[in-house]
Amino acid sequence: MHVQFVIGNLSDYHIPRYRALVQLALRQGCKVSLVELFEYSSFYDYPQSNRTTFLQDVPSDMVTVFKGTAAGTKHWLTVAARLRVIVGATRPDFVITLGYNTSYSIYLCLLRTLTRRFKLVYMSDSKADDGKRHRLKEALKRILVSRFDGALVAGEKHRRYAESLGIPLHRSHIGFDVIDVAYFRDAAKAVRAHADSARHRFALPSRYVLCVSRFVERKNVPLVLEAFACSELAQQGVSLVLVGQGPLEQTIREKIAALGLSERVLIFSAILNCDMPALYALADFIVLASAFDQWGLCVNEAMAAGRPAIVSRTCGCANEVVHDGINGFIVRPGDRDQLAMRMKQLAEDHALREDLARNAESTIRDWTPELFAQNVLALTNVILKRNDAYAGG
Repeated sequence: MHVQFVIGNLSDYHIPRYRALVQLALRQGCKVSLVELFEYSSFYDYPQSNRTTFLQDVPSDMVTVFKGTAAGTKHWLTVAARLRVIVGATRPDFVITLGYNTSYSIYLCLLRTLTRRFKLVYMSDSKADDGKRHRLKEALKRILVSRFDGALVAGEKHRRYAESLGIPLHRSHIGFDVIDVAYFRDAAKAVRAHADSARHRFALPSRYVLCVSRFVERKNVPLVLEAFACSELAQQGVSLVLVGQGPLEQTIREKIAALGLSERVLIFSAILNCDMPALYALADFIVLASAFDQWGLCVNEAMAAGRPAIVSRTCGCANEVVHDGINGFIVRPGDRDQLAMRMKQLAEDHALREDLARNAESTIRDWTPELFAQNVLALTNVILKRNDAYAGG
């Protein structure tokens, strides 16, 4: 069986997943190939250290279609034409692609429907409460999505959303939003063994709460600032560290000044992925207070580094990897007072914080690239058996 992985750009997050898929597929006697459409990402504008390492020894089964080009800069007809040639020449049995609404995933869906030469699975972390949904748009989306053979999604709520779009539950598996847990766990332990050196290198305060979010409206970073001010943790010597950038940066800086928090809030606009374990490891906990978030991979990373999390209920990771009162707290989106109360509670109760931290590290242990690989191949088996049954009459 030949599984083809088609993606716009292979970023740092996707590389561990792809590697795990290749390794497991080889053990099961399957072939995996990679089609990367664009050499550069239009989303990540910072260096991709994992990608750089990965490309030092480019796999023979990898092709980058538009070299020297960023995602989204080619007309979809041009992309479709090149993709048609590649799929026709390589003849995969299964194609797994990112999303159901990218230009290339839509074209692959069309190609699959017309030729029926391969089965098509999409990867997604969309869920029902990702902002306001419109009935007509959802109906049109269902027409498209139901043409896919299956879905690899982030969690159970994402499976339910895929079901609402026409993917039966038995043809969806979880495991899309996973990280290299061992890397973050081991790197964090190494940092804590030399904590003073790491604090000096990044000019980190002795105690801090961490928020890793793009500076856009739905991430609710100003709300985090307000909750931090209300918690009065600054008066106890606890700081807030923000990692992110975006169009609201100036608004956020003005908010910090207006709240009188200039001495207690630090902003890191550009941190390499390889340096993030240090910031997670030395934090008290992480906060993700988005109005909605499809998942929140920074939470996985923090948990792997042994840190608990406070997340809003509408974050995809809530009630999937973050469980209220067990390895973190889940708060109502937009509720400043509840967020402030939980921040204060977790910062002031060392024993509670350590207990939740241990549980966080234990919970995230299985959310690895191996889970991704296992469930991709499990999906191929489910879909193959379904078609064999039909063929057998």
